[in-house]
Amino acid sequence: MKAKALRPLAVYAGSDIFRVGSLLLHATLLLHIAMQVVSHQVLLSHLGTGAIVAVAFTLLASFLRYFWLRTSFLLSQPFLLLELAAVTAAIVAFSLLKEFPVSPIPWLIAIAGVFPLVLRERIAAVVIIVLAFVGYQLNFHESATVGEWAPDLFATLSIGFLSLLLARTLHLNRVALEKIRTNERRFDAIVRVTRHVFIITDRQFHLKFANPALQEVIGYSFEELAEGNIRPAVHPDDLEEHREKMHHLRDTPHSEVFSRHRMQHRDGHWVWLETRGYNMLHDSAIAGMIFSIEDVTLRKNVELKLQEETALLRAVLDLNPSMIYAKDAEGRFTISNQRFQQRFGYRNEDELRGKTTYDLCLQTANQGDEMSALDIADEIREQDEQVMRTGQPLLDIEGRGFWRNEIDRWFHTSKYPLPDAGGRIIGVLGVTRDITKRKKYELQIEYQALHDILTELPNRRYLVNTLDAAMVASRQRQASLTLLFLDLDFFKSLNDTHGHDFGDKCLIEISKRIIASLPQKDFVARFGGNEFAILTNATLAEAAVKANKVMRAVSERLIIDDVSVKLQTSIGIAQLTEDHLTPADLIRDADAAMYQAKERGRNRAEIYDAAMQIKLTRHARMDVALRFALERNELSLVYQPKVSLTDGSVEGFEVLMRWDSPEYGSISPSDFIPIAEASGMMVPIGIWALEQACRQLATWQQRYPGIGKMSLAVNVSMRQLLQTTFFTQVREILDSSGVRPGTMELELTETSAMANPMQTMETLSLLKKLGLRLALDDFGTGYSSLAYLQRLPIDILKIDKAFVQGLGSNQSDMEIIRLMMALAKTLHLETVAEGVETMAQIEELQKMGCTLGQGYLFSPPLLTAEAEALIRSTHVFSLNSELPD
Repeated sequence: MKAKALRPLAVYAGSDIFRVGSLLLHATLLLHIAMQVVSHQVLLSHLGTGAIVAVAFTLLASFLRYFWLRTSFLLSQPFLLLELAAVTAAIVAFSLLKEFPVSPIPWLIAIAGVFPLVLRERIAAVVIIVLAFVGYQLNFHESATVGEWAPDLFATLSIGFLSLLLARTLHLNRVALEKIRTNERRFDAIVRVTRHVFIITDRQFHLKFANPALQEVIGYSFEELAEGNIRPAVHPDDLEEHREKMHHLRDTPHSEVFSRHRMQHRDGHWVWLETRGYNMLHDSAIAGMIFSIEDVTLRKNVELKLQEETALLRAVLDLNPSMIYAKDAEGRFTISNQRFQQRFGYRNEDELRGKTTYDLCLQTANQGDEMSALDIADEIREQDEQVMRTGQPLLDIEGRGFWRNEIDRWFHTSKYPLPDAGGRIIGVLGVTRDITKRKKYELQIEYQALHDILTELPNRRYLVNTLDAAMVASRQRQASLTLLFLDLDFFKSLNDTHGHDFGDKCLIEISKRIIASLPQKDFVARFGGNEFAILTNATLAEAAVKANKVMRAVSERLIIDDVSVKLQTSIGIAQLTEDHLTPADLIRDADAAMYQAKERGRNRAEIYDAAMQIKLTRHARMDVALRFALERNELSLVYQPKVSLTDGSVEGFEVLMRWDSPEYGSISPSDFIPIAEASGMMVPIGIWALEQACRQLATWQQRYPGIGKMSLAVNVSMRQLLQTTFFTQVREILDSSGVRPGTMELELTETSAMANPMQTMETLSLLKKLGLRLALDDFGTGYSSLAYLQRLPIDILKIDKAFVQGLGSNQSDMEIIRLMMALAKTLHLETVAEGVETMAQIEELQKMGCTLGQGYLFSPPLLTAEAEALIRSTHVFSLNSELPD
């Protein structure tokens, strides 16, 4: 695999010959002088001695120059001229000595033949002429004839200029040889470092030359292939074509061929080669065929991979349900998939390539729609130019089809800028999808999100959105806007009686009646459950008329599944004012008016009153404040004495709750207890009150052992009784406080006891087993059943103050209390009269046998310290005066 190296050529420069010639010249001259001196026994003069010294000096210099000091100094022009002058002067000096028979001309000729080899051409020419002139002068001095000195002159000139010509020739040869050697080294470096294979073969394709890349490409060395025993195999699929090309190359002078084929590597795998062959058999320097071979396996694999990826991308494009296309900067289509081609009636990409949006729109447009087609094309072109101008994509463009046959179809388009390798935008890529199915589904979802599934009326969200826009429009036009809020009366009872399916059918029919009773421009929505809302541009008077029409329509008899029912509705009316900043504000006021209608008897319409909202707002704010009252220690207990109507002694206390709010001040229990009941806060507040009362009574029992069976009565709400953990909590409080259970009374109202009679009796029985005393509070104001009453494990019956206050003035109240006392006596219950305020009431209660009483006649509710002072003093109230002691 090595090229035949160029044979080293011994081509000397003038300086090389000069070093030898000058050494021989000076040595011979000095030897000649020495022989003459010895043979003639000449006595040298000072001039002769100086001449010999000069020759010896030049001999020494040439000797050093030849063997050791091959420096530029000894070959410098000044030194050479000095050496030339010295040897020439010595020769002239010897020729002028009579006693020294030395002929100068041969030596001058020798000098003319040696020194021009190293002197510059012009200097050498001058030196040659000077030497010739010196020889002529010496001959003239010897009185030589023309026939004698002319040959010497011409010999000196000829030898000198031949020496000069020889020096020039040697220089040119040396330069040419250096250039050849440089080119040889360059060629050798190129063929060694290049990845291309360069080979030269003879006519029979026998290898004559190959660079090292051959072994790297096919694994065989030059030597292995040159021996002819190994011939790498060409792939069978490429063999016939490759042979034809090689035969054509060999048989056609000056021809060249290109072949791409696979050749088997030494290790067995196939290598893709690109071969360029040149017939150089006619060139005597080469006399063969030159091949440049490139291993393109990697590139071929990349090409195959690229072809596969291109095919895959084409398949992805064509199988993609989206319509994909690309345009150049002039708006001409360059790439498109089958889905896009089919939409516009093209069979393949080639038919579409080069066309513009204008071509497609005019081709697709129906007859008579050419102008609109051009408008559509202009709009699309503007979008494309915007993308190319800004470099930003246009995303999520949704719209209906442009043509009549596509008007019911929806399309989603996104457009992206197409940059070239330098980042310059050269086109647009578009992706369009048919989203008709998705759009219909979205529209359906949107419809369902904004409409009630049952009645298909707009729902609450739709109402809020519509109301928001209507409020803005109403204020801009300064027009009236009124909201009617409807709630069907006692609809829960209808559901409980006939079932929810029946109720749903009623709602459907009611919604139809509401719509039928109103103008088409009014907006009707189902707010939720059995609530409806009507939005109308009407004054309050007009809205009241519409409300009456709706109530009449709703109240007409309904026949559902052969069942006849009659429904009624309560309506709240609120008109838009400056105070209504959001839709929620107007809905709130209409809802408040609706509740006002329910409170005033139902089946009526009420117009919103600001005072109503103030009350509701205060109620809501108190609800929020009450939730933090317990943890802020705003709640406290007071104690109202229960007095024996026999001797006036204090038999116990009823524990009452007070709320001292930083925001609202001292709040009456009649104000905050209903709020606590409604919000559920009564459960933790009630447990807290029971725990505080137990701890306080336990403290008094320890301090005042003589109080005996004095009791504390704590009110228990209906919500507490319905809690499954209530019994456990009471037991834990009794255990932790250490109070005697028999001195604690739990008071429950008649209504709470009857809320869930079975669960109430079970809970009360468990409490009774703990030793607690149970009292039925506000007896006679609820709806208790005597059958359940006799089964309740109660100990005390409390007579409501509403009956006590009528004693002495109202005979009916007296008879009711008398019946209560008879019932208590029959059931063996103690009785406590509430709200005792006069001695006349005491006298009547004593006559009826009532044992205990409480009220402001005896004492208002007392603080803890005041109650303790009463216990400590064993105070007895007078029963003979209307003023307490």
